[in-house]
Amino acid sequence: MKEGQTQGAGVSGRLPRTVVVLGVVSLLTDVSSEMIFPLLPAFLAARLPAAPLLLGAMEGLADLISALLKYQSGVWSDRARRLKPLVLLGYGVSCFARPMMAFVTAVWQPLVIRSLDRVGKGVRSTPRDAIIAHTVPEGARGRAFGFHRGMDHAGAALGSLVAIVLVAAGLRVEQVFLAAVVPGVLGVLAILLASEPPRVLVQAGGSAQKQAPVPRRLAYYLVPVVLFGIANSTDAFILLKLSEEGARPEWLPMAWLMLHAVKAGVSYPAGWLADRLGASRLVLAGWLLYALSYLALSQVHGLRGTLVVMGLYGLYHALSEGAEKSLLASLVPAAARGRAFGLYNGLAGGASLAAGLLFGAMWTRWGSSVAFLTAGILAALSAVLLVLLLPRARSTA
Repeated sequence: MKEGQTQGAGVSGRLPRTVVVLGVVSLLTDVSSEMIFPLLPAFLAARLPAAPLLLGAMEGLADLISALLKYQSGVWSDRARRLKPLVLLGYGVSCFARPMMAFVTAVWQPLVIRSLDRVGKGVRSTPRDAIIAHTVPEGARGRAFGFHRGMDHAGAALGSLVAIVLVAAGLRVEQVFLAAVVPGVLGVLAILLASEPPRVLVQAGGSAQKQAPVPRRLAYYLVPVVLFGIANSTDAFILLKLSEEGARPEWLPMAWLMLHAVKAGVSYPAGWLADRLGASRLVLAGWLLYALSYLALSQVHGLRGTLVVMGLYGLYHALSEGAEKSLLASLVPAAARGRAFGLYNGLAGGASLAAGLLFGAMWTRWGSSVAFLTAGILAALSAVLLVLLLPRARSTA
């Protein structure tokens, strides 16, 4: 019996092998990524001028490039007979781009390297999400996406721990960056163990839009997603906040580990709750937690208080990330999911450009408190908009 035929057993059964494999791929990839990311803000600040604005521009530009690719990769996903090659290509590009941060000496270089990293993310994210959505039944999607996000965050926590150990062992930051290629390559190789899912394919040469249109009512969900994306700046700013409050560079990976340990520990149970309580409730709870966390960061000073809020912030990721994708999959027909995930990922990535530039500019001009306060208010407004518009997204009229 094909894997896809065994995977619809129900919400209480084991997750399919392909979902587990993609979780392992994300774990290894994030070990690689997070060996670099928590060290990066202080590394760039020590080498290059205008670190907050550079950080915002770097993350925003990278996410914009990723966003431009995500919708197109969604079109490819609906048309292609095999999704694994797209996933393999995307992870491969990121694997070899990230460690090049070790060699930056000019402002433009981290922009290019981070953008290449996000090219890989743009190519892989939509077909990977489509594989997960096609591989499991609707009643288990919350668990599947929650498991995937949990493995992603577990890898981030492990990557931070590896960075701590390597720095403590006397390696320079540049050497840690180069060592990150090892788990990245292992993650790319692990993709070969995944299976292609059974799914509805657009006929070759046909029009995807005519055969399986993305429902226009999906816009009622995507509008609050975009507004929240503008509020949702990169986590690197929280590391920069810790530095501002006096954290030494070698402490930052430990804080990063704590954040991702919270995310990893709660993501799968949150996915289980999404399958039972409804994904929309988890999304709403997560967005409100984000708003509360950022409003608190605008007022809290000192390392202890900032770390406490950082832990609360980790719950937002765990509650909403998998639930957002599970909710999206329930709003569109199977044959349009590639493009729907492409729209979702692309619009969210485009909003990240605005988020990074807005947050970085406000921090540079008025300080971190104003930046965190503004983002918190926007996130709260997004939650209100979700409550008002989601019923229309579900309407079949």
